[in-house]
Amino acid sequence: MATKTFTSQLIKKAMAGFFLLTVLLTSCKKNDALVQTESQAGNETELVNAARSLEQTAAQSAAKEASTLGLTDLEQSNRSGNRNIVEIAISNSNFSSLVAAVVKTGLAGALSDASANLTVFAPVNSAFAQLPAPFNNAANIAAINDPAQIDFLRNVLLYHVLGAEVFSQQISGGRSAATTIKPSGTSNDNSIYFSKTFGLIRINGQSNVILANVNASNGVIHVINKVLLFPTSNIAQVVIGNPNFSSLLAALVKTNLASVFTGEGNFTVFAPTNAAFAKLPAPFNSAANIANISDPAQVAALSNILRYHVTGSRYFAWDLGILSKIETLADAPSKKVTTILGYNTGWVKGKGNSNFSSINPADVLTTNGVVHVIGDVLLP
Repeated sequence: MATKTFTSQLIKKAMAGFFLLTVLLTSCKKNDALVQTESQAGNETELVNAARSLEQTAAQSAAKEASTLGLTDLEQSNRSGNRNIVEIAISNSNFSSLVAAVVKTGLAGALSDASANLTVFAPVNSAFAQLPAPFNNAANIAAINDPAQIDFLRNVLLYHVLGAEVFSQQISGGRSAATTIKPSGTSNDNSIYFSKTFGLIRINGQSNVILANVNASNGVIHVINKVLLFPTSNIAQVVIGNPNFSSLLAALVKTNLASVFTGEGNFTVFAPTNAAFAKLPAPFNSAANIANISDPAQVAALSNILRYHVTGSRYFAWDLGILSKIETLADAPSKKVTTILGYNTGWVKGKGNSNFSSINPADVLTTNGVVHVIGDVLLP
């Protein structure tokens, strides 16, 4: 009888914990239900329309970017494939920063090797211009004399190269990955991730292929609009290093989930900011209050909420689809979140949320996954 009573008390506590995180989070009264439903419908319709517009224009926008840079003739002029990768890069002024980097790092010989069969994702000058000095233009790159900076730049360039020839049509639709020739420092820091949707190929959620399949005598070049930077931190380190995630960190520690994100893996984390947690009722609304939680039912409820923000594989913003249902690591039956893709952003909604939460920023690449920053806590 004592055991049954104790079990009954735990069940009641668990129900109370979930009640706090679901019912109490609904700030609207019953007579506001119609307004809430209309708001949700409007939010969803607007975002779906925006995603449908991207569906129609993404590939054309990439092609227009290539045309604006004067790259349109590059593919045609190299159909014969009688020039090697370096010769093609030298022949076009859009690659002066890339050429300077190749020379500075001593990779010209390897990329000119007649016996090689490579794939190079080649950033244009405007891609390098987005980097901090001294990596932002040809003149600054040529003037680098710090061995550590040269070594870093060499690894960045190797991170743009595959050891086999891969044309765009050989990249699978949807999500896929490839291993570059960059030496592995930590797990997954030499892998790149493709998102191929609506005719557009994005890499690591950041860089667009704006011109594909430039044929070379020793491989193929795909022109990209952002430099690919390999990850140096895992998910836990990203959370720990950002003060905007102090509530999330406290929740991960309280639920013993922090260690999950320190090792190897391929996760997607929709990471709520402190401002997102502040919208919740106490004791879930701040790092200090979360750290002081002692009720096992509240800890269990918080654990399930956190796992509802995590998937078991990598989804970049361009992979999120339009009203896709993506399964999380939360307990059944409420395991799926609804997502909408975006261009450098995206949107996600839990079953218990009224509206979609904007992802900003999106696609923070880590060694064990990808982090999307969101302004609301997702509710099962």
